[in-house]
Amino acid sequence: MITLRILNETGHTTLSLEASEVIENIHTHPTHWVFVDGEMVAREGINEINWDTVQSVDLTPAIVGGSY
Repeated sequence: MITLRILNETGHTTLSLEASEVIENIHTHPTHWVFVDGEMVAREGINEINWDTVQSVDLTPAIVGGSY
């Protein structure tokens, strides 16, 4: 089982899921950044991850910086 944390403006939700369910959640949050075991991962590389070794995944809203 993999611990999935989905962060948003009101806090976060923590779930314990199978790898396929984590991947499904990644796809249902297309604007979130993906961190696998604390390391940011490009969405294009999701299918190349060895999910048998993953302990945690964080989905965080993308942060946009800059000046007006």
